Amino acid sequence: MATNTSFTKQTGGLEIAKTYSSQIAHKTVLITGVSVGGIGEATARAFAHGGASLIIATARNKARVEELARQISATYPSTKFRCVALDLSSLQDVRRAANEIEEDKSIENIDIIVNNAGSQFESAERELTADGVEVHLATNHLGHFLLVKLLLPKLLAAARLNPPGATRLVTLSSVACQFSPFRFSDWNFDCDKDIPASERPNWPVLSNIVGVSETSKFNAFIAYGQSKTANALFAIHFSKLFSEKGIFAFTVNPGGVNSTAAKKTIAEAPEEQKATLREVLWKTTDQGSSTVLVAASDPQLSPANGVYLEDNQLGQPVSWAVDENKAEMLWKLSEDLIAKSSP
Repeated sequence: MATNTSFTKQTGGLEIAKTYSSQIAHKTVLITGVSVGGIGEATARAFAHGGASLIIATARNKARVEELARQISATYPSTKFRCVALDLSSLQDVRRAANEIEEDKSIENIDIIVNNAGSQFESAERELTADGVEVHLATNHLGHFLLVKLLLPKLLAAARLNPPGATRLVTLSSVACQFSPFRFSDWNFDCDKDIPASERPNWPVLSNIVGVSETSKFNAFIAYGQSKTANALFAIHFSKLFSEKGIFAFTVNPGGVNSTAAKKTIAEAPEEQKATLREVLWKTTDQGSSTVLVAASDPQLSPANGVYLEDNQLGQPVSWAVDENKAEMLWKLSEDLIAKSSP
């Protein structure tokens, strides 16, 4: 359980932002992946509802996020927006965007970072980014890892001013972390070696949820699952490193959200799967943002009691997503990968 047992899976982000407005008011919040009809939009709206003074909203398309910011500002004129173009699949672009934020003298510190952006690519074949990294891992984990490291001075600056733990890092994982552990033996899906039993996909879950049959070849659902496991592991080790410095990290499973992307998935799904998907993807985007707001603002939360939340309470994640040894291994691998991409 979290600290407010009145919150249920039906509770929306706006309600939680109102409840914890004293923790949100006057804060600077950075949110990645702020797009129309998505969890990012609802999260930005909820933080504005709670009285955040500045929201740094990133998206691939700057014009679209600027229009969205104008719409939210019309309702919440006291919240200012700083919109930044960001392509998380490119480490070069992550460095450019982080430098843009770092050089903005009006942004002295960042109180809360929400790693919201995440994509599931539908290609049947493995795709590599310009950095040579499988695209799910690059976009969903590695880009966020680098962004947070580059903006860490602004988080630490906030932590020196805020009460311990009021500075937060929130990373969105997913129920898809159940699809696969992190594949340290084949993280880039070369698929040219045997995978140890501890790193093999969770075939029963993959079969039951998305109808994937056992295979040794690349599969986008497995790659997506690995990236969502990576999101959770990132929060685990970040929390270990920075809790004593006053920055608390949490990871969130937002649940099945009927976002713009989900609607597209349902529309393109085979007829026999549409009904099942509609049952699973039942949350509104406001409800999908709610656990993010709990993780970012509940003053009684502490990583000592757990870092994984779902349905506005502390959750019970699959074991490989919260394994501290795996989390440290992933941190070291991520450090190596971004070092190789350095200019």
